[in-house]
Amino acid sequence: MDFLELDSVTKEFPNRSGPPARIMDRVSLSVREGEFMAVLGPSGCGKSTLLQMAAGLLPVTSGEVRIAGRRVTAPPPEAVYVFQQYTRSLLPWRTVRDNVAFAVEHRIGRRRARDAAETQLGQVGLAGFGDHFPWQLSGGMQQRVAIARALAAEPAMLLMDEPFSAVDALTRLDLQALILDIWTQRKLTVMLVTHDVDEAIYLADRIAMLTQHPTGVSRMVEVGLPRPRDPITTREAPRFLELRHDLLDTLLARHV
Repeated sequence: MDFLELDSVTKEFPNRSGPPARIMDRVSLSVREGEFMAVLGPSGCGKSTLLQMAAGLLPVTSGEVRIAGRRVTAPPPEAVYVFQQYTRSLLPWRTVRDNVAFAVEHRIGRRRARDAAETQLGQVGLAGFGDHFPWQLSGGMQQRVAIARALAAEPAMLLMDEPFSAVDALTRLDLQALILDIWTQRKLTVMLVTHDVDEAIYLADRIAMLTQHPTGVSRMVEVGLPRPRDPITTREAPRFLELRHDLLDTLLARHV
């Protein structure tokens, strides 16, 4: 069953010197319920724009976005967006606990929200850090806070915009393992935008390959690697190396 559907979605932006600039052209793709999909494409091709339209943060020019069968015209309650810049998404004047509680305190009250925040912080490995402020934590820990806040809303789907691009390589591996654990335990649907081919292959069930402007979907790639996945042995598997060669070859060819 498809949980997220983009049906012939086109996106144009105003252009002072001429007709509107068409960024995305009749994009159609779907994410199955419980699936982990990655989106890859050349730099600047519109990956984040695609994700923001899926999240109801940007209106489509034409076509339709649906989540759980309902048309998306505003941020849907079933999905939560995890931003690339965690330093901008966290509130520096709030403690870590209150940052996480912010996601639900308007719905269940502050006391219950703070209790729920402690549970989410434990799940992302930050038990005992509730009284810290974001600026007192490392980049990887701050992104864990952002993930905990997303989980506090109890979404059915995570929409993730290059969430690990601003951390070092070892922290990135750690956060990838965390997301896979959460995805498995909570049976979430995930759509991840990334520029990292290895990350896409390691995490995803399928990969949507995008073209340059106006952006379209050139192909859908079935990853076909067994789960659970290991940060070392999975990357040494023949299928992983085959996909890595294929996808890098495709991406590099588009820049010629």
